[in-house]
Amino acid sequence: MKRKKKIATAIMAGVLIVGFAAVSSADNCFNKLGRGVMNTVTGWLEYPNQIVEVSKEYNPFAGATFGQAKGVGYGVYRTGVGVFDTVTFLIPPYDATYMQPKFVFGQED
Repeated sequence: MKRKKKIATAIMAGVLIVGFAAVSSADNCFNKLGRGVMNTVTGWLEYPNQIVEVSKEYNPFAGATFGQAKGVGYGVYRTGVGVFDTVTFLIPPYDATYMQPKFVFGQED
């Protein structure tokens, strides 16, 4: 019985590895799930990111005032979008994202 479980586990692991390798570059439910989990976990990083971005675009005073407000708003929004993507990862479309860039420190698509 132990031997059958080991064989079944090895076969399942092989199928999963091949399956993930085959779809790693395509837009699919696993990419949507990964994007959702990443944005849920890192949404709070919008706060310091927006302070820096607003400071670069305008000035440090704007970054310290408007940048903080913008960071809180973007952080809440990114976290919400991440939760939404995580919960609905099995439902198409897989390539649509409700926030640009797709990740906190990513480039615009």
